[in-house]
Amino acid sequence: MYEAQLKQEIEESFGPNLTAKQLWALTKFAKHVRLRARNNAAYNNLCNRVFPYAQFRQVNKTKPDGTSYPGLNIIVNGESAGVNESED
Repeated sequence: MYEAQLKQEIEESFGPNLTAKQLWALTKFAKHVRLRARNNAAYNNLCNRVFPYAQFRQVNKTKPDGTSYPGLNIIVNGESAGVNESED
């Protein structure tokens, strides 16, 4: 289920076919995150260095049942993503 949603979001954001170079960059990023950014703070610090034009920060989110959990907010040029999006 999650893979289908991720595939759809990637296609909407980048088009249906990425180049080998784009896929290689995504793969290197994913491998670095898996090995080095093992908690939210480390991930946010890495992303803030790799994408200096964006701000990655941890925010509190609330599930429909009222339970809160740490989430991610990304801001680029005053536009925010992540605060109200579902991350199932």
